[in-house]
Amino acid sequence: MNNKSKKISLSLNGTNVLKAIAILSVLIIHILSSVKISPFVSDSNFQLIAVSLDQLARISVPIFVALSGFGLLCKYSKKISLKEFYFKRIFKIIPQYLLWSITFYLLFYFIPSWGPSSQQPNFLWQLLLGRADYHLYFVPMIFQIYLIFPVLLTLFKRWPKTILLLGFATQMIWWWFFSYQDYIVTDWKYFQGDGEQYIWMTNWIAYFILGMYLPIIWNWLNKKNYRIIFIFVLWIMSAIFAIYDSITKINDGVDPLYALKFTRYPLFLYSSIAIVLFSFLVAKYFKTKNENSILAVFGEKSYSIYLGHTLFLRIAVFLIYL
Repeated sequence: MNNKSKKISLSLNGTNVLKAIAILSVLIIHILSSVKISPFVSDSNFQLIAVSLDQLARISVPIFVALSGFGLLCKYSKKISLKEFYFKRIFKIIPQYLLWSITFYLLFYFIPSWGPSSQQPNFLWQLLLGRADYHLYFVPMIFQIYLIFPVLLTLFKRWPKTILLLGFATQMIWWWFFSYQDYIVTDWKYFQGDGEQYIWMTNWIAYFILGMYLPIIWNWLNKKNYRIIFIFVLWIMSAIFAIYDSITKINDGVDPLYALKFTRYPLFLYSSIAIVLFSFLVAKYFKTKNENSILAVFGEKSYSIYLGHTLFLRIAVFLIYL
């Protein structure tokens, strides 16, 4: 049988490798943002390097979201029990989330200077909005997608291409009308700022549906060698565009916090292409049977690392600048 006629699939080991890439990218972003003298500003000698690393690493959360879509489709494509689905989602992500949210709440209560600059004062709101620390928005955001997944799955199975296009349109339109760009679009506080906008699933939904659509894309790419070369060239061009856009905005006076953020259109383009490229290469070529490889183990623990890494990063920064 011709190898190109075989369907491409992503193993559990391959999934963990992609998760490892994502969590390592998260660490890069947060390490760079923890440097006392910002390397992103226009008068920094390291601006190009810092911005390039940051923008390339912004594939992190989009990969996690896309893998969630891919994994849930694989698991529930034939049959889904709502009770079993929601029970598993809750007990898989909520206990650790509660533990780390309480940990950060107590940490910042006793060491206020370590707390994020923008934070809800009420602990209940911190839980609901993922604001116990700046990175915890991921949990309420992904849980919003889980809530609509059964309906999304039904629609996707009937009209996969249409639902994918609607997902991309939704994310682009939501960003244009509601998310914080270089100016305030609305006075409602839950739409403002860099952190608050991330909790809304509408800023990430396209990646989730793209994850569901990936097997179709992989099999299309696998039919002709030039197609993956084309995607690779697009990835390079989109990365250069994202980096150039960020540097231009920073040098024009935009706060790096907003000039670098995930939800910008250039990063939307870059992340979508990168998800397709990386997932295809891992699915096709990562054939190792060693389930205990460093990357796979790191990826397997990625959720726990994601939740807790900012605590250890703060301790490291404190010791470095002591």
